[in-house]
Amino acid sequence: MAGSPFSCGGRMAGLGELEKALAYTFSDQQLLSRALTHASLSREESNQRLEFLGDAVLQLCISAQLFSQKRKDDEGSLTRRRQQIVREAALHEVAGHLNLGAYIRMQPELARAGGRQSASLLADTMEAVIGAVYLDGGMDEACGLVNRLWGQLIRETDTALDAKGALQAHLQGQGLPQPDYELTGQMGPPHQRTFETAVYASGRELARAWGSTIKAAQQQAAEKALETLKKEEAER
Repeated sequence: MAGSPFSCGGRMAGLGELEKALAYTFSDQQLLSRALTHASLSREESNQRLEFLGDAVLQLCISAQLFSQKRKDDEGSLTRRRQQIVREAALHEVAGHLNLGAYIRMQPELARAGGRQSASLLADTMEAVIGAVYLDGGMDEACGLVNRLWGQLIRETDTALDAKGALQAHLQGQGLPQPDYELTGQMGPPHQRTFETAVYASGRELARAWGSTIKAAQQQAAEKALETLKKEEAER
């Protein structure tokens, strides 16, 4: 691939620009090489184990960052904010800013099929890179990397509409009426009841979700509905 830092044979070269974009220089270059190796090229030397590790490190770093803000968010709110920040779309966005796709080692056939632009492949590789930084430099370096790369997304999440407001704004932007919510179920004793809510748009059910309160269930349903709508739009 023209402009790629790798030859078709997968020889590592020219990673200085990626390290510069990461603001991190690896002591063990082989960790970075493995983080950028897709299973199509070498299952034994692929980034799948690093991806597993990087996912956990990312979750912890973002959790610590959100907790340190000392806002009045409860556990549910913190969880929803974290989900927005670590979801595949966010990982894909960060990977795009790094031009990470150009550095991934993969079979030429996969590259020709659009592998370097695949949202899931880029998201997985981004997690692998985080895992590699953790092994190379420890948790402080890994969280420093995450805080640098995710800073803007965290700020955007801090000021974003709640899920119900975001869904309503999304529908209005498409000229559609505001969503309707319906309580569809409840279970448990009175002191520990949970509720199920469905959300509809123009008569179509978009999602259902459970929550410890009706309001929490509505927020969860709205969040799931928004993800469904955005996924459908991306596939058109």
